[in-house]
Amino acid sequence: MSRRKINAAEIERRTGLNRNTVYSILGGNSKSPSMHNLQLLAKALNINLEVLTGNKEEDASFEILTASQVKIFADITNMMTQTIIEQNVNLSIGKLTALIKESYEYSILQDPPIANDVFVKWVIKNRDKFST
Repeated sequence: MSRRKINAAEIERRTGLNRNTVYSILGGNSKSPSMHNLQLLAKALNINLEVLTGNKEEDASFEILTASQVKIFADITNMMTQTIIEQNVNLSIGKLTALIKESYEYSILQDPPIANDVFVKWVIKNRDKFST
C-alpha cells in the first residue's frame, strides 16, 4: 500500500470493504477471500489481479494507468521528443523508450505527480548512464 501511496482508509473508501478485511487479505491471513473482494482490491490498488494474488510479479509495464498518469506520460513523451529534436540527439528506439520510462517513473513519484522538464533534460544529457 505504501508503494502505491494509499492507506487502508482510502482502500476502504474505494472498495466498500472494511479495514479488517483489507488488512486480512493484503496480509495473507484471509483463508479464502472472494474473487469479488480480490477484484475490488486490485482495482483500488491499480494492479493486476495476478499481482495481488502473488501469481505474477509486479511489472510497471502491466500497470493500469489512471487518466492523470496517462497525461503525465504524454507530457513526458512530448517533452522528451521536443528536447531530442531541438538538441539533434540520435537515439535508438530502445534508448528513447528507456529514457521516457525513467522520466515517467521519476515524475509519478513526485508530490504532486507532475512531468518534470528539468529532469527530462537531465536524463537526455546523462543518457549513457541508462540501459535499454
